[in-house]
Amino acid sequence: MLICRCAWHRRYYGYPLLSGVVSWRGWNLRFTDGICPRCLDRFRSEHRVFLHRRDATADVEAPSIVKESVA
Repeated sequence: MLICRCAWHRRYYGYPLLSGVVSWRGWNLRFTDGICPRCLDRFRSEHRVFLHRRDATADVEAPSIVKESVA
């Protein structure tokens, strides 16, 4: 059995959050990590400056191609 859990929830709220069962195959219990919508909102608000700066530098670094018209 494969169970999905929020990897950030324990850090932000102090307790784990199980999202659900991803696969019922097999008898072994295994986990896969993701992020829940609540933790995603908190992560984005904490790292907004970095994410905004990264988007701005991506726009600056993109090369522009200028075609010359031949008359």
